[in-house]
Amino acid sequence: MLRSKAALAKVGSLRTYASASSVAPTVLSTANGIKVAATEGHPDSPLASISLVINHGSRFETASTSGAAHYLKAFGFRNTQERTSFRTVREAELNGATLTASATRENITYTVQCFRDALPYFVDILGDIAAATKFSEHEFRDIAKLVKFEALGARENPQARVIDGVHQAAFRSGLGNSLYALESSPVHTGDAVRQYAQSAMQSGRVAVVATGVDAVTLAALVGESKLAELTNEAAVADSKAKFTGGVHQIYESAAPVSHYALAFESDPSTAPALAALLGGQRRLKWGAGGASPLAKLAFSEGFAAESFSFAYSDAALVGVLVSAPSSHIKAAVEKVAAVVQTSVAKASPDAVARAVAATRLDVAEAQATQQGIISELSKLALSQGPLASLEAVDSMAASLAQTAAKVFSAKPVAASIGLSQTTAYVDTLGF
Repeated sequence: MLRSKAALAKVGSLRTYASASSVAPTVLSTANGIKVAATEGHPDSPLASISLVINHGSRFETASTSGAAHYLKAFGFRNTQERTSFRTVREAELNGATLTASATRENITYTVQCFRDALPYFVDILGDIAAATKFSEHEFRDIAKLVKFEALGARENPQARVIDGVHQAAFRSGLGNSLYALESSPVHTGDAVRQYAQSAMQSGRVAVVATGVDAVTLAALVGESKLAELTNEAAVADSKAKFTGGVHQIYESAAPVSHYALAFESDPSTAPALAALLGGQRRLKWGAGGASPLAKLAFSEGFAAESFSFAYSDAALVGVLVSAPSSHIKAAVEKVAAVVQTSVAKASPDAVARAVAATRLDVAEAQATQQGIISELSKLALSQGPLASLEAVDSMAASLAQTAAKVFSAKPVAASIGLSQTTAYVDTLGF
C-alpha cells in the first residue's frame, strides 16, 4: 500500500476546481524559498503531472565539474535514504505513472505523470530526490554507462554536434557548455556528482510545478516533504550570458555530408518568431516544404536548410542549419546567407504574416501539451524569460520586420562538421 493516506485525504479536502476548462497558473513561495507553480487544468480530467525543476543545468558547470549536470540528471529516481530505485519504479508502475528526467543548458527536470490522487506520494518521491539521493559508487558505475551511451549517441548525430558547437562559438563557457558529459569529463565518482548536487539543490534554485492541482494545495504538500529541508546557504549571483561570437569547426574528412549552423544573437521573446520568418521548417508533407525563400532554395538546390531557435533566460540564438553533400556545402551556405540578407532581413508583409501565423500555431500547440505547460510553468516559477502567449506573438507582429533587419544584418556565429577545406568562413559571407 502506498504511503501517506492522510496526505491523500488532505488533498481531497483542500482542492477546489474552477468551472473553466483551463485556469491561469498561480505561483507561490514556500517558507524556505522554493517556488511553486500550478494550474488545475480541466476539472473533469483525472490526470496530473508534477516536476522538480533545478536551475543548475550545464551552463553552471566549471572546468572541474564539466559533465556533472548530465550525471545528476541520470541520478533521478535512483536509490535514496528512504527508497530503493526498484521500489520507486515498482510503485510508479502500480500507480500507472511515468517517470522521466531531462536536462537543458539551464534546468534539470524530474517529471512524474500520474493521476491526481497520487500527487502526494510523488511529491514525497521528488523530495527524496532533492534531499536524500545516495549517490553511491556502485550506482555511479551503472549510471556512467548510461551517460556514456547518451553522449555517444549525441556524438553520432552530426546535427546535435553542430548545435552544441554553435553554442560554444556564441558563448564559449556558460551556455556554451555541452549538454553531455564528454570523454574528457573530470567527473569520475558518485561523490563528485553529490558535490554538484549540493550546489544545485538550493531552495532558491528549485521549483516544483504541477498540473491538475491548485497552487495552495501543492505548496502545502511541498512544505510537508523533504523539500522543506532545503536551504539557500550557497546562494551566489549567476554570471550573465555573453555573446562573444566566433567559429567552431569539427573536421571529418570522410564525411559524405557536411553540416553548417549559422546563428545570430536574438532576444528570447522574439527568437521563435524570427526562426519562423527564416522559414526553413517543413510544414507540408509533400512538396517544397513552404513558401519562404529559404525553403524554396533548399528544395530547388537539393540540400536541407532548417531554421532553429534557442531561448534562454538572458540570451537567445536564432539561425539555420544547412546540410549538403560535402562537395557542395560551401555553395549551399553562401546561397543561404544571401537569402538571409536579401529576403529575410528585408522581410515582406506577406512573409511577416506567415511567420506570425506559424508562431501562433506553435505557441497554441505547446500550450495544449503537458510538456509545453510544464516548460511554461518552469519559466514562470524561475523567472526565466517571457512566457509564450498568442497575445505576445500578436504584439510583436508590427515590429517583426524591423527586428529581423537588425538581427540578420549583424555578424553571425557558425559551427560546422565535415571537410573544412570546403566549408565557408563567416567573414566571407557578407555580413
